[in-house]
Amino acid sequence: MSHQPQPVLPFGEALASTDRKYSRYRFVIGGLVVFLNFSLGLSFFAISPVTPLIMDEYAINRSAASLLTSLVILVQATFAIPGGMLVGRIGLKKLIAVGWLLGATPALSFLAPGFPFLLALIVVYCLSFGITMPAIGPLLMQWFPRKELPLINSLAVAVVTLGISLSTFTVAPLSNVLGWKGAVSVFGAVSLVGTVFWLALGRTQESAVLGGTALSLRRVWGVLRSRTVLIMAVADAGPFAQYTALVAWLPTYYFEVHGMSLARAGSLVGILPLAGVFSVLVAGLLTLRVRRRKPFIIVPGIFVAFAGFGSFLFADTIGVYPALVLLGFASWFYLPILFTIPLEMPGATQEQVSLMLASIMTLGSFLAFLSPLTVGFMTDILGTYVPGFTLFAVLAFSLLIGGVLMPETGVTARKK
Repeated sequence: MSHQPQPVLPFGEALASTDRKYSRYRFVIGGLVVFLNFSLGLSFFAISPVTPLIMDEYAINRSAASLLTSLVILVQATFAIPGGMLVGRIGLKKLIAVGWLLGATPALSFLAPGFPFLLALIVVYCLSFGITMPAIGPLLMQWFPRKELPLINSLAVAVVTLGISLSTFTVAPLSNVLGWKGAVSVFGAVSLVGTVFWLALGRTQESAVLGGTALSLRRVWGVLRSRTVLIMAVADAGPFAQYTALVAWLPTYYFEVHGMSLARAGSLVGILPLAGVFSVLVAGLLTLRVRRRKPFIIVPGIFVAFAGFGSFLFADTIGVYPALVLLGFASWFYLPILFTIPLEMPGATQEQVSLMLASIMTLGSFLAFLSPLTVGFMTDILGTYVPGFTLFAVLAFSLLIGGVLMPETGVTARKK
């Protein structure tokens, strides 16, 4: 076995020297990235707890209502790779500004006269993920040293879960005061504030990382078909699809099948992102001591599927609480490390990193797009949610399998 780390992807050029000095302004950039993720997270599943109200107002069935969640994922999947290819062609500041502004479109929900208009707003909102998420990795590469990347990624993912948790807990009570349209609009308006902050304070260092030119189609294809990228994408796809299906339909399942109020059902499902906030922070702190990456994928891979089963099978028992806590913890714990691995690939340029992140998002997002639709369709046909929930709980084992198969990129691997 070679004593040098072997490149996992055909990248060639190395990253900028790791001993260069990093400006303290990186903390401002880190704060903006954190706020970006928080503001986008607020609107991600805000629709879910008030789905029964939307179904009643627009007289739509479950299959149609599931589009409000699944379209978020489909548009993200469709535009992630094209968005990643824009890195190197358009400046990161402009790219992130446009993406953040698109993330504010749910603020117009109070104007929605019908279901098609609301759906159109969701589609435009989803474009923000396809543009901003692939750009965040290169931005962090420019400003932060390698040893700080897992921690800043953990903070960024933590606030996504915090935003999701906050909106999931509060959208139903807020709807009692403002109506569901007003509640959803309030969460969307936060992204408009963030866009203003980014335009005023956002900076990039395009020369700080090598590889400032756009990739050719041949090199793009080389990144997309990389075995490592495919393993990471498949690993994430299963738990992401399960999480999306459960967040989309568990509130309605608890409401319809178990007679819970919408507020209580939303609060129960809000446990998932709330547990995720703590899990990603714990993951970030653990990376300061645990230098390997694979354990952060394998360990949650063991629990995420079993906890998924518990979230619906234990609905009428006290066991639903530990099941939801464990599901939320395991569903988010691995993400900061999964997003850090591409940044640690030997010789990875910022354009290639953006494409790796986009590829991981795309495959997982396509499966996650299908999951609410599948659960809604199966429930309409079979009259029960259980078969649909069970299908995606089984698919969540992909995280465990992918964690075993993917290469180690941590400090231990780099010292061999």
